[in-house]
Amino acid sequence: MANTTMTDLANAVIPAPRTEFTDAALDAFSRRLGEDPAGAAWRRAAAAVNRTIGFPDRVRHLWRYTDPADLLPGRALLQATESPERTELPATPAVLLRPGHEPLVNAAAAAVGVTAEALFGEADHAQLVGRAVAADHGYFESLNAAAFDAGVVVRVPRDHVAAAPLRLVIAAVPGRDVLPRVLVAVGAGASVTVVEDHLGGGAGAVVVGVTEILVGANADVHHVLVQRWEDGTVGHLTVRARIERDGRYLGASAGFGGDVAKFDLGAILAGEGARSELVGVTLPDRRQHLDHHTMHRHLSGHTWSNIDFKAAVAGRARSSYTGLLRIEKDAPGSEAYQENRNLLLSEKARADTIPELEILTDDVSCSHGATAAPLDPEQLFYLQSRGIPADESLRLVVRGFVELTLRQVPEGLRADLEALVDARLERLVGER
Repeated sequence: MANTTMTDLANAVIPAPRTEFTDAALDAFSRRLGEDPAGAAWRRAAAAVNRTIGFPDRVRHLWRYTDPADLLPGRALLQATESPERTELPATPAVLLRPGHEPLVNAAAAAVGVTAEALFGEADHAQLVGRAVAADHGYFESLNAAAFDAGVVVRVPRDHVAAAPLRLVIAAVPGRDVLPRVLVAVGAGASVTVVEDHLGGGAGAVVVGVTEILVGANADVHHVLVQRWEDGTVGHLTVRARIERDGRYLGASAGFGGDVAKFDLGAILAGEGARSELVGVTLPDRRQHLDHHTMHRHLSGHTWSNIDFKAAVAGRARSSYTGLLRIEKDAPGSEAYQENRNLLLSEKARADTIPELEILTDDVSCSHGATAAPLDPEQLFYLQSRGIPADESLRLVVRGFVELTLRQVPEGLRADLEALVDARLERLVGER
């Protein structure tokens, strides 16, 4: 397990405060985006937090594997940004987030009874934003809160059942910074599936994104995060769900692209009887560095959570994982489970894993497990001895490794994720 050295600390890059975050600049940027005055107030407050929160300390275990300086936007923010080119919406219900412009919503999205509008296009957005990810959540979250340039609010009315998944398309732009912010507000008793698709990018692309998901009482929400950036892209993505009484949330993530990426994924079980499940698959290869942190925080009693995260690492890539289960003192009768499994496909591949439990009450049931191991040569030999070629044997073993996790994804979306996994496996085989 790697340790931070004094040399690391001496060489750490501590960025200067963002000089462009003046009140006048923030107000002008907010007006240019057509925001309600509440938007400018939110940005000013977030900028104040950003100036005081401090840059992430490499001594903290959440940053011991990834240098936060690698993920920083290197250009001045609050600038005009052209919309990504050649990004087309599918025929299925979809929303395109466009930096510096209102989100583009196709007719199919409106047809399923889900509304999507620019963040802070209405005054009441101030009552929703920040409930799951406040500006003081962390440095990158405060940066996004002050300077997000592509914001959307997705609303699902009370007791409404969306007939089809809604896809949010968020494109990274070569040589540009993109700061998307997504807020999904699901009314009590409603049901919806949202696919957040991060694509595009290239040399010099930087993405700092935040997604908040508010799950109403007895609502049922599936959220699928797909990150398939092009080479040369770096980014930091934060996703948090807040789940009210008897609400149900499934958060699935698939991390494939980019050079360096950090994910902060989790849920706050705020109401009694709330349930949350996080499942994830990542398949880094070449020299990719993908860092995942998951968190379940149980605020109320008789809540249930589960985490199942798997990584298969090839080439000289590195996958890092930290996972936290926190049971507050006012959450008796809660159950929480956490599992992280890592499969190393080459001698140069690396996987780090740190599962954690913080339990502040006695009446709970919690467990966790973590492994990191190379391919079992006996499994490959068994398959090859039955006439299966070596490359196909490898694909079968890795596919079997992630299969149980993929099965937890809703059936209507599983085929898309399986296709992405299969395409990456073709590349992994060549990188071994």
